[in-house]
Amino acid sequence: MTAVYADHSSELNGRIGFASPLAGRKMSRRRRGVELLATLALAVSLVVAATAVSIGMARAQTLQALIIHL
Repeated sequence: MTAVYADHSSELNGRIGFASPLAGRKMSRRRRGVELLATLALAVSLVVAATAVSIGMARAQTLQALIIHL
């Protein structure tokens, strides 16, 4: 029964596997722009998260130093 599904999938797009029929087409400008925007947003969010973690670690070390000296 598995061979039947493999034969049908190769008839849909001429290739075996799960590739989209649109995979061979060029991406539109709008889609490229959306993907670029998403990538930039992810990069900015990673920088913000790293900064927040660094600030949190610095504050924790400062508080620890104050507690030790008391």
